Order: sequence, then structure tokens, then C-alpha cells
Amino acid sequence: MIEKTKGTTYEKDQGGATLYNGKIVRIPATSDFMFKNLFGVQGKEKNLKGLLQAILKIEIESLEIQNPELQRYHKNDKLGVLDVRAKLSNGTVASIEMQVQDENNIGERTTFYVCRLYINTIEIGENYNETNKTIAIAIINFSYFNRREYHSIAHLKFEECKDKNEIVEDILKESELLTDKLEVHIIDLVKFRKMKEPKGELADWLNLILGNEEEITVASERNEKIAKVNEENKKLSSSQEMQELYWLKQKYIYDENTRISVATKKGEEARTKKGRRNGKRR
Repeated sequence: MIEKTKGTTYEKDQGGATLYNGKIVRIPATSDFMFKNLFGVQGKEKNLKGLLQAILKIEIESLEIQNPELQRYHKNDKLGVLDVRAKLSNGTVASIEMQVQDENNIGERTTFYVCRLYINTIEIGENYNETNKTIAIAIINFSYFNRREYHSIAHLKFEECKDKNEIVEDILKESELLTDKLEVHIIDLVKFRKMKEPKGELADWLNLILGNEEEITVASERNEKIAKVNEENKKLSSSQEMQELYWLKQKYIYDENTRISVATKKGEEARTKKGRRNGKRR
């Protein structure tokens, strides 16, 4: 299925790639390998810094990308799960995962990542107070949580006490967080697309990630970092190797969706037959 972009001669295929005269001119950064090459390899620190500042709403002096080994070099390499990891100059550890397919586990999966990263911030013999703040970010191309915002932030928080007999009334102010060292961000691209005119720096970066051409043009005029990443995105997209990886990933997604669809249909047919047999026995 090809969708024409409004007011342009560009088209979009099912995977979100931008086509011009039938040729790919932009592979979206929702593709894990493209996201990795734009934000998760050595030399892309400034790109990642710009994106993280927009997500976390903080100033970042500098950062170190910690996972260059996940770089893919051949189309036949095993398809991996994106895990961009960085250590900020203030010691905070952050990871970003791009998740396109809904595997019905993003809450548990992100919790696992943030806990594993947090454990790795302390060495044997060190004091617990020496652990670094740890942030796990998941950018998802599906809606999973029943939340009204497209950018949700979660912490370990105290709940309201259910038993009034356990409340000490003379405490004037209660703590809200168990700790401020664990933080999760969920960015829902489906909800983002539903917004009429999303504003702000994060919206500009998400338009770039999605490959929204008109919005990227406008954002590039006011943000040099986005303009730079935009040019890198287009240059990488023109590579035959990247295009082969893109088609390989689209085939994988299509085959996986077909497998799930067939399995679901067989399950429904089996339940229907079983229901009929049980009905006849009665």
C-alpha cells in the first residue's frame, strides 16, 4: 500500500519509507538499524545528545555511547533488538529502545532494562548511595498503555494508604518517590500521529524519526541538529546496503504477521469445532 504525502510528490510505503518516483529516498528511523546508525554508534554523540535533551527536558554537557558492538555489517546478520546505551557527563545511564512490533510485553521489557542497567551502575563493595540514576526510554510504534499523553514518564512511587488505621496524622508532607534513580519514558508514536499540530522540540525529533517530510523541512530550518541528522538519514537511505536491510526487515515483519494471523485463525477454528462437539453431546 502506497500513501501520498500531503502537498508533495512523495509517497510512503507500508514500512514508512519515503519514495520518490518509486525509489527510496528516506528509510525512517523507526527501523532499528537506521535508528542505531543515526544515534547509537561512535561519532553520533551529538545526534543522541540532541534527542535525549528533547526527551528528558534537561541540558546535557556531554555523553558517551556505550554500545557500538551492536553495529550490523551485513544483511544476513541476525536481526537484533535496538538498545542504544549512553552514560551522561553527570553519571546518569540512559538507554533507548525502538520497538515497532507489539509483543505484549513492553511494560515488563522496559522494567527489565531499567533494572539491569541500574544494577550495572554499582560495583561490588560500593555503597548503594553510589548508584547512578538510570533511565530507560522506549519509543513504540503501537499503543499499549491507557494513557492520554504520547510521552509518559514513570517512577517508583508511593501509593495512597488503604488502611486509615496505619496513617500517622501529624506528618505534614509525604514523599512521592521511593527513589528518583529509576525512570522510564514511553513515547507512543501512534498517539503522536493523532495530534493535529504537535509542537515542541520533541515533536520535531519524532517527525524526523517518522520521516514526515514537510515537518522535517520546517524543523530543519530552526534546529541545526535536526538538519544535520536529516542529511545523514537521507545519505544512509541512499545506500544499497541499507535498502537491502530495510526490505529484509519488512519481509521479516510480513512473515511474522502472516504466521500470527494463520495461528490465530487455526485457533479460532479449533475452538469453534470444539464448541460444536460439546453442543452435540448435550
